[in-house]
Amino acid sequence: MSRKTIQKNLAYDSERQLYYAVLRREGRRYTRTFRSRQAALSALAGGAPAPGIPTAACTLGQWLAYWLENVVRRDLADSTLYAYRNMTRCHVVPALGQVPLAELTPVLLQSYLLRKLDEGLAPNTVRKHYVMLFTALRLAVRMDVLDRNPLERVTPPKKTESRYTFYDPDQMQRLFTAVEGTMMELPVKLAAYLGLRRSEICGLRWEHVDLEAGVLLVREVRTEVGGTVVLKEPKTRTSIRRLGITGLRDLPDLLRRIRDSRPGALPADYVVLRPDGQPPKPDQLTHDLLAAVRRRGLPPITLHGLRHSFASVANSQGVPMFDISRTLGHSSIAVTSNIYTHLFDETESTALNAVARAIERL
Repeated sequence: MSRKTIQKNLAYDSERQLYYAVLRREGRRYTRTFRSRQAALSALAGGAPAPGIPTAACTLGQWLAYWLENVVRRDLADSTLYAYRNMTRCHVVPALGQVPLAELTPVLLQSYLLRKLDEGLAPNTVRKHYVMLFTALRLAVRMDVLDRNPLERVTPPKKTESRYTFYDPDQMQRLFTAVEGTMMELPVKLAAYLGLRRSEICGLRWEHVDLEAGVLLVREVRTEVGGTVVLKEPKTRTSIRRLGITGLRDLPDLLRRIRDSRPGALPADYVVLRPDGQPPKPDQLTHDLLAAVRRRGLPPITLHGLRHSFASVANSQGVPMFDISRTLGHSSIAVTSNIYTHLFDETESTALNAVARAIERL
C-alpha cells in the first residue's frame, strides 16, 4: 500500500506524491489532498501556517534561530547549545544569514567552508560548522521546508588526527611533588590515578565517596558554559561508573585526610574546594595546574592531559583496552581506540615483535 500515515490525521501517498489531511468542518470529517506537507499542516492548523515554523522564504539566519530555540535548546546539552549559538552568531550569520533557504546551493556552502579554512580556522572546527548546518537543514527537509539538503553535495574538510599531551610516570611524580599540600593535589591525583574528567572532578560529592568500601562513584558533572557553572548528569550512560580504589594507597589516604579536616562536611558537599571553602570554577583548576607545572619546569598539561596520562600508563602496563575504556567511561572500545590510536599502535608493534621473535627461535 503506497499511502502511509505519518502523523495523526495526515497520510502520504508515495506513488502519487500527495498528502492526505483529515479535516473537520461543522462536526463532519472530510479528506483533502495537498502537494506539500507544509500546506497540509497549515490546513490541519486551521488554515494558518504551523505556529512558529518558518517557510522556504525565510533566511538561513531565521531558520537557525528557530532550530536552536525549538530543537537544540530542548534536546541537547547546554554546552552544545552554547557552542552552536556562538558558531551561528560569529560565523554563519555574518556570512550567510541573509540568504533565503531556497537559495542555498552546494557551491555557496562549499565556498563558506573553504573561506573559513582560509581565515585560519582548524579543519576539525570547520567540520563542526558543516555538521551543525547539515543537521539544521536536514530538519528543514523533514518538515518540507526544503526539498533537498544542499549539504549532501558539499565536501567537509578532512578530519585531522588529534595528538594528546601526556606525562610518563616520572613526570607524574614530579607533578605530585609540585602540588603536594595545595588545593590542586586532589584534582591532579583524581585525574592521574582514576582518569576522571575535569567536570567529573568538580562534580564529585562526599556522598559519592565510600572510603570504607573503597569505592568512588561518578554520578554528576559540574562544568562551565559561557561563564556559568552548570550541573548535570554525565553525557552518556557509560560515563556513570563505579571505581574501586581499594588497591590504591595515596589517593584514599589523601581523601581521608581531607574528609577529617572538614568535620562539619555534609554528604552533598563537594570534595574539591578552594581554601575559602567554595567549590572552584572548572576553568580555575586549569589555570592553577598550568601555573604549577610552569613553576616546576614541566611541559604544559591540562587535567584532561592527565586523563590521557592515565590511559598511557595503563596501556604500558598491559591493561586490556576493554578495562581502560570502562574505567574512562567511554561509550565503546571503538571510542577509546580512536582517541588513543598512537598508544595502541605501539602495543600492536610490541605484540608483533614478540610473535616474530618466538617464530624465529623455532
